[in-house]
Amino acid sequence: MRRLTAVLAAVVLCSGCSTIQEAGAILSATEACDEAAKVADELLTKIPSLTGDPPALDKALDAAADRLKNLGVESGNATLNDALGSLARSYQEIEVTDPAAAVQKVRSETTASLQVVTRACAF
Repeated sequence: MRRLTAVLAAVVLCSGCSTIQEAGAILSATEACDEAAKVADELLTKIPSLTGDPPALDKALDAAADRLKNLGVESGNATLNDALGSLARSYQEIEVTDPAAAVQKVRSETTASLQVVTRACAF
């Protein structure tokens, strides 16, 4: 009888483990979605003041891209990782030779990519 109780307790505990892991993954992805929105918002807020300083603008784009890539990996969600990675790559590919054009490109890339990120966050 004791052995049966111990086995049943182990089965109950193990069956809850996958639910806890799933909840943890959803929480990680939710946090990543929130943080990604903050990264994009901070960049969009900051870039107008950087149009006169191309190296600073380039540095801000690289920093945002790095944060987005890390968030994607940490999310544990392949779809979200792909979406954030795509936005990060678009930031890294922006040429800052014409700062005004770069700012416009950041705005358009962010708008387009955040639609994809938002869909990935609706798990």
